[in-house]
Amino acid sequence: MFLKLTKWFGKPICVVLYAAFAALAAKKKPIPLIVLFAMHLAETLTIGRKVAREKGVGTAEWIANCLAFGFTWWLPLRSE
Repeated sequence: MFLKLTKWFGKPICVVLYAAFAALAAKKKPIPLIVLFAMHLAETLTIGRKVAREKGVGTAEWIANCLAFGFTWWLPLRSE
């Protein structure tokens, strides 16, 4: 069930979070945006790279997807 929800709603939720946190950053409260980006960066350097290599995804594509969408990108891909 979680996997289906992640596949359907994960990316839109990430876009909303980035927009909301960017608005906070514009009001001089950048910590949520920094934390979200740091989490996605950590995923990019660890599991995102591994899943992308296993599935044959190009370098630029997996880096962009991991930084933008975090686990909502690689989790459904890994289960395929």
